[in-house]
Amino acid sequence: MESTTPRASSAAVRQRILDGAALAFAELGFTAAGVDEIARRAGVNKAMLYYHVGDKATLFREVVLGVVRAIKAELDAADAPGRGPAERLAGVPAAVARVAAEQPWFAQIMLRELAAGGVHLPTDVLVEITGILAITRSAVADGVRQGEFRDVNPLLVHLILIGSLLFIANASRMRERLARLQALPPNLPQDLDAVARAVADIVLHGVARRERRKGRP
Repeated sequence: MESTTPRASSAAVRQRILDGAALAFAELGFTAAGVDEIARRAGVNKAMLYYHVGDKATLFREVVLGVVRAIKAELDAADAPGRGPAERLAGVPAAVARVAAEQPWFAQIMLRELAAGGVHLPTDVLVEITGILAITRSAVADGVRQGEFRDVNPLLVHLILIGSLLFIANASRMRERLARLQALPPNLPQDLDAVARAVADIVLHGVARRERRKGRP
């Protein structure tokens, strides 16, 4: 049997703290999620929490930054030569879906933070987020230049792609109750990957029938 090195043990404790913090921030929000509660969820004392990560603001930064960087890494890995603007644009919600499926608390945290005006997001997290927006902006600009897209606002496209996905990911927790009320269509996508594809399809092709769009500018 392999022995656990102190470094590996320290990394495991740190990850357990971040996992506990993520769940606390998602369920309670930044303000209500106290250090005592986070330490309790992580199964450590406050001294260990401060030693391995830091204060509450640092915990929040590490939790959100880790997910945003994971999304950016997914996009960078998928940025193969020869991909067209539509494929690149569809890749943005797909990357968010893959990461959000692994970290289901992410949608809750981001929607809470958006409602609060992003006041708890440090500058370096915002910089990483704008890096993801830059990918959308580049895909839209290339699509317009190549005559594939209409001249549309890339920020609005980005917010539609990402915002709707985060909202649906969060609302999926209500799926069972809504289904009992027969408030959901029978063909609703069952997982975030399928939702990402459906959202990208709507953005890329619209909701009007093709023959009705022919006479429009």
